[in-house]
Amino acid sequence: MNWKTFYRLAITVSLLIASAISQAEAIKSPLPVIKEGVLANGFNYTLVPLEGQKKRVDIRLSVEVGSVDELDNESGVAHMVEHMVFRASEAFPQGVSTALHQQGWVRAQHYNAMTNYERTTYMMSPPAGGRDLAFTLQALNQMVGHASLLPRDLDDERKIILEEWRGKLGVAERMNQQRVQAIRHGSRYPSRPVMGSEQSIKETPVSVLQTFYQRWYRPANMRLLLIGDVRIEEAEREIKRVFSALPNVAVPQRDYYEPRLQPQLNVMRLQDSQSGSSQVSFVYRFEDNGANGRSNLRHRLLNQITLSALSRQVRRQKADLPPEVGSLVVRKSDIGKTTVALGLFADVMPGGHDVALSVLLKELERVKRYPLRERDIIDIKSEIREAAQQMVNQPEARYFADWVQQLATVWLQGRPYVGSRQRAQEVMGILASITPQDVNKHLQNWLSATDTLVQFSVPGVTPFTLPQPDAIRAQQQQWTMAALAPPRVPEAKVIPELPFVTQSGKRTAVKIFAEQNVTQWQLSNGDRVVWLRTPEADKKIYLTAMSQAGYLASSLNPWQSQLASQLVSQSGPADWRAEDLRNWKQEKSLSLSINQDADRLTMSGQASVEQLADLLGFYRALNVSPGIDPDVMKESMMRLVRQRINSEQSVMDMRSREIATLRFGHPAWQEPEIAQLKQLTASTLLAQWHQASAAPVTYYLLADMNGEQLLPQVERYLASIPRRPIGEIRSHLAREGRHEASSAISIEPRADIRTWSFTPYTWTPQAAVQVSIARNLADKYLKASLRDDALGIYRMRLDSGLEDSRQRIETEVSFTSAPERAQELWQLAERGFAELPAKITRQDVDEQKQQFIRAEQSRRHDLPTIQRRLILSYRHYDDPRYLTDAAQLADSITLEGVRAMSVRLFNPQNSVLYISLPREAQE
Repeated sequence: MNWKTFYRLAITVSLLIASAISQAEAIKSPLPVIKEGVLANGFNYTLVPLEGQKKRVDIRLSVEVGSVDELDNESGVAHMVEHMVFRASEAFPQGVSTALHQQGWVRAQHYNAMTNYERTTYMMSPPAGGRDLAFTLQALNQMVGHASLLPRDLDDERKIILEEWRGKLGVAERMNQQRVQAIRHGSRYPSRPVMGSEQSIKETPVSVLQTFYQRWYRPANMRLLLIGDVRIEEAEREIKRVFSALPNVAVPQRDYYEPRLQPQLNVMRLQDSQSGSSQVSFVYRFEDNGANGRSNLRHRLLNQITLSALSRQVRRQKADLPPEVGSLVVRKSDIGKTTVALGLFADVMPGGHDVALSVLLKELERVKRYPLRERDIIDIKSEIREAAQQMVNQPEARYFADWVQQLATVWLQGRPYVGSRQRAQEVMGILASITPQDVNKHLQNWLSATDTLVQFSVPGVTPFTLPQPDAIRAQQQQWTMAALAPPRVPEAKVIPELPFVTQSGKRTAVKIFAEQNVTQWQLSNGDRVVWLRTPEADKKIYLTAMSQAGYLASSLNPWQSQLASQLVSQSGPADWRAEDLRNWKQEKSLSLSINQDADRLTMSGQASVEQLADLLGFYRALNVSPGIDPDVMKESMMRLVRQRINSEQSVMDMRSREIATLRFGHPAWQEPEIAQLKQLTASTLLAQWHQASAAPVTYYLLADMNGEQLLPQVERYLASIPRRPIGEIRSHLAREGRHEASSAISIEPRADIRTWSFTPYTWTPQAAVQVSIARNLADKYLKASLRDDALGIYRMRLDSGLEDSRQRIETEVSFTSAPERAQELWQLAERGFAELPAKITRQDVDEQKQQFIRAEQSRRHDLPTIQRRLILSYRHYDDPRYLTDAAQLADSITLEGVRAMSVRLFNPQNSVLYISLPREAQE
């Protein structure tokens, strides 16, 4: 499992979505001169002026308080206050968010907020950029210094917060809480969930929020970050004007961030009926005071080198693992401000947990007994030095969004930003002082920690008896006395060679489309090459190979075919290992991926022009002589078996089966039984892949090179691939008619509402654009209705598009709600679709059109967009006309056209409504 996912300190409850700007407007700014300051009342600010950003700014205000600061009667209050400060304030009695909306701001696009364990952050991206600076700072001032926190506002906001809480419920959240309980026991964190509880959200009085706000929302507990096209003198003057009047009141001292460490061996079970996780881990918890602060760069480098060397050594032991254990992984994570956890994790087949524990104890004893390999340490230092040298040689310049991400990350950690060149020079100066002896001593210090934990993640409802701590200590003692061979040394790095190609095909026909700069070649094996010569490709070649070998082809087994494509993609040609494949791709600096959909097989890759023969030769080898690495297959089969074991009691799987029956009448294919998975062989999967990969192909090539360079390689590597027809694609379309069902199967106390609809419609680029505009406006109006007016949801997902392969406008809507409001809210959403054409205004369409035009300026030079449009053009017109017709797409964005298309977004006559309810709702 992902250690950072489950042990991260920051649990994001809201996400600010940055507004997209066109490539034509995007400018790289050099390393800025950063100004930091503190007002007399303790308010901290950081100003980052970026050159050339045309008044674009990003403003963040962090209040250093989160759920870990809550008292016992304040569960979830930090997050509730985050919501409430957007409501009434002294200067904005109608609400700060209302004032923002009146100025054209959009929630989650121009403003948002997040609360985690330690802080609450408010994020502003003003639509008018720097011209909105004074208004933005005033809004923030009202939020953090003058919020009214009225009872009537809280009564309304509780409904939104409850829906946010409901939306986060599920197996991932339950398992996360178990992991927090285990890894952070002895601290406040397990008892301070960011969202609080259903009871605390419903019942906490507004007076508790007011007390919390008065205690923590003080200027000395705040920090402001302003990035963008600003003048430092003007910004400082405005910050002082707005924030200086906030009273300087001290906040309480805090001493509760760290878990209480003590000599112990805790043994914990992590299990949920809906989780397929099957793992064993041994974890050390210890203080790591030296990792914080710029002055401790050497300590952080030592941490990095030690962890990397340990990881390399542990990975090499994979060859000795028993069948029950799939892999070993080392992870290290913060569990406090100065406390860390180091864990060795083993993925395990259900029923193999005891074996996996023995493997972990053996490998930990081996690490204690033998030093880390000196060559590994030297190589890691060399890699760091090389990366640092590249940073020194490259002047630091970034796009606006990259600067925001880079600076905000460091700022949230409370560290000053050091430019990449200076940072790299400091690293190179320190590296030489770190010796293998230092690294090994550092590791042994980690492993001498006496506060330890063993975690058993058990899938589903599988029975398992936890071993007692004394029994585990006895095993540890046995391994200390056992004879252990030294760790495996790395095998020689293998850069395999592609199979030599002796055959060659021919180009048999040529067709030129001069207006689009496209050349079409017919090959002797029946394949076709569509080559777009474009300067956007620069010195690279981009390849996409598409065939009709989807997994629903009549000659293929759907689940075996999908598995085969995944394993071949990870393994490479015959007799290669996954590691060989990684080495070869790294050596050649190229990529190639495989994706199989229901109706097509797509292989996409890119390489430098110099590596053209390698890219095409590699593609050919995967078609003609593919392989499957046994280790790759072992890990995949372990994962699939775990999923199947848990499938019968999995609510998600039950829900998926019920939805498939409701939408399609039957599932697309029959899922394999566990016995079938255990009997599956690589040869069976390779047979599936050979059938799929032999289907005739159309190649789409984007390259700025001469045909004389390209043609010989195409004739040698592509025209020589033997082809044979693939079977017809089995139809699996959503059925006509209106179908509804509700199912009381959920564990969580919420309703999950999902609906699908389709309207037959012939694909054209213009119609597709009109659908996308209508979708954006439907999203805007439905969210306003269901969240802001009805106070019934927290978030909603609305996807709608004109699917060219099915010639249908397909729409999907999903949201969660209180069970008793599910039908009411869906009826409101359905009414919203019906009323949408009348609600869409000319201003709506004009704004969307301008956004589309700005985005098109970027897309004209965006290779993925160019390639996608080339493919669509050939799919529908058998020529590249879409590439030039795209210049007129904005003309199709009219009020009449968008309104007409909005009528078709949701078709009640061809729709499915599925509502899952809590199990108790059936009782």
